[in-house]
Amino acid sequence: MRVIARQAGTATRRAHPGTPGAAALVVLLVGVLAVGCTPAPSGRLDTRSGADLPTTAPEPETSAAPMPDYDPATAVGDYAEGFPTDLLAAPEGATVVASSARPQENGTTQVSLNLSTPATVEDVLAQVGAPLAVAGFTETAPSVITGLSAQTAWTRRTEREEGPLVETLLVGVLDEDDRRLVSISGTVAAPAG
Repeated sequence: MRVIARQAGTATRRAHPGTPGAAALVVLLVGVLAVGCTPAPSGRLDTRSGADLPTTAPEPETSAAPMPDYDPATAVGDYAEGFPTDLLAAPEGATVVASSARPQENGTTQVSLNLSTPATVEDVLAQVGAPLAVAGFTETAPSVITGLSAQTAWTRRTEREEGPLVETLLVGVLDEDDRRLVSISGTVAAPAG
């Protein structure tokens, strides 16, 4: 049974307390609240006993990542196989950090050499440049300015029947307090043999 009351010109509907829908709604709400908020024996709002609760966080599943393939053209702490040490031997007192020598299809070898040395910047450039000058390379100033302490380039052009062979090496030196880090990279003619 519904009672309609008029107040200030508007009609509102009120549920009569005796209607079955209202009573069922109240019973349903009380039941849901009673079940959902019953404290556990520990005093927490949880339905599990203390024995069911985890004592430590579960270990995350991990899968070991495969190691990268080793590039045989690269060596750490030594010269790579096929590296042209006659042109690019480490200066006296220098330590080879890493090197690489990758043969190219056109009869050249792409090389890189990283060194650490206590020698001065000037000594490093002189010691690296001496064998290159003897081999016919010409020193030029690089066109790109970088944040290095010193940078230079060496080129050699050899005329051949199939066309000229141009070899280029870039030498960079970074001064770090009591040592210099040297990076040499470029392309040279493949070593004979």
